Amino acid sequence: MNSFKRSLYTILLVLTCFVASPWIFRQIWKTSAEAKKGTTAPPPAAGTLITPDATEPAGQDDAEPGAAEGAPQTAPAEQSTEPSTDTSAAAAPAEFTGFINVDPSYFDDALFVGDSRTVGIQEYGTLKNADYFCSVGLSATGITKNNEDIDGEHYEDKLDSKQYGKIYIMLGINEVGNDLESVMTFYRAMVEKAKAHQPDAVIYVMANLHVAHSAETNVINNAAINNLNSMMAQLADNKKVYYIDVNPLFDDGTGYLTEAYSFDGIHVLAEYYVNWCDWLCTKGVPFYRTTE
Repeated sequence: MNSFKRSLYTILLVLTCFVASPWIFRQIWKTSAEAKKGTTAPPPAAGTLITPDATEPAGQDDAEPGAAEGAPQTAPAEQSTEPSTDTSAAAAPAEFTGFINVDPSYFDDALFVGDSRTVGIQEYGTLKNADYFCSVGLSATGITKNNEDIDGEHYEDKLDSKQYGKIYIMLGINEVGNDLESVMTFYRAMVEKAKAHQPDAVIYVMANLHVAHSAETNVINNAAINNLNSMMAQLADNKKVYYIDVNPLFDDGTGYLTEAYSFDGIHVLAEYYVNWCDWLCTKGVPFYRTTE
């Protein structure tokens, strides 16, 4: 009898385990799944694109060159909404965009330095209120190397005589047959002296006038004049020093001074200095303080 009861109990226990095992396994599986759920990345927000390096530490690839690895990152400074009080940009010379037309009063504070061509502007031109330091045969070599004077006044004396707003320099025809590199050394020194003695003045480097075909020689010729003019043009920075070339006004179309405009193939006739001055009035620079 006892043996029968034990057998019946065993059968009931097996049946109970068999019936309950599916529910037990479901509970175990559910618990395991919930445990794993916390380790997966959340779904991207709408519109977000996941890139391969999206999980890289921020700032590694964007560090500025030379930044030490592991250096503390400083927060970017907040942009001020207060109006700037820095006037340096406004005080700086504006970028040169081209010459402007001016009237003859523009030259009231101008100094012209030059040879016989400048003498012609002084005597026959219309810019009578300008100052002049010029003479026939004057050269950059003579002024700089030999300290030549005009009626006892030297170049630097003239620069110191008053405050000028513009300085025009046209020299070279009397030394175009010399070594041009040497000529430029003396010419450049003249420009530098003008800058030093008149720091607020605009300096004009004026091209040498071409000669007529009939006046060309082995010493004075347009090939040499053009070479010298090209070297002079390199002095211009369009901030303090400007290069201007009057030759298109008087050339004959082939690069020579028009024969009909000249009596000797080197100088223009007196009547054409008025045209020259009118042309200078198309080469004004808006006045501003040029000191760096």
